[in-house]
Amino acid sequence: MLVLQEALQGAKRGKALDVGTRLGEFAFRLAEAMPEGSEVIGIDKDPAAGEKAREIFAKKGLQFQVMNGAAMEFPDGIFEAVSLSNTLHHIENYEAVLSEMLRVLKPGGYFILNEMYQDNQNAAQQVHAAQHTLEAKLDCLLGDYQRETWTRAEIVEIFRKLPLVEVSFTDFQEEALYDAKLEVKNRKLADEVEKIAGRPEYDALKKEALDIQERCRRYGIQRCTQLLCVGRKR
Repeated sequence: MLVLQEALQGAKRGKALDVGTRLGEFAFRLAEAMPEGSEVIGIDKDPAAGEKAREIFAKKGLQFQVMNGAAMEFPDGIFEAVSLSNTLHHIENYEAVLSEMLRVLKPGGYFILNEMYQDNQNAAQQVHAAQHTLEAKLDCLLGDYQRETWTRAEIVEIFRKLPLVEVSFTDFQEEALYDAKLEVKNRKLADEVEKIAGRPEYDALKKEALDIQERCRRYGIQRCTQLLCVGRKR
């Protein structure tokens, strides 16, 4: 990921942390961007993903730990870089997680927030934004937390409130392979609504899913533009 490598050109060799890592997509990119010999750790609070994630991380030479990002078990100031990628919208009390990330980051270390946004997107990207919004509604009805995609201005506002210097914002597009994954998910969208069959919201969300699938057939689907926010801890 060239945009991340360019942002971390001044990073020192050491430990780096990816929060809400899931199966490590961004953690592996972080490992590539950090200086050779660095140690990258990914954490996620979901124990169900733990066994699979550990296997994947081990093959890449990284570490995975089940841990709550809002109450990390790390001492203060041990990481040269910390990251949170496309996870902000999954965290209800995101301020607590961002605060913990700052706590474990060394002074001068790199704070990275990567998040897709929903505004100023082309027709195919709008399909992704709509699909993501529907998935968020379903998650909330099924007991998980997920909000709709942030706007670019909202992400910038959140990041600018952090006590960071040398702040930069870079918009970029993901590789086409991620669009193919979205298309596979889109084909299953109406089936996903069946998980709430019998609830009052079912009919409206079923229609919404079918409408999104029709838009996907018409325009295709492309991942929303990503915003890479980088700053250094004071």
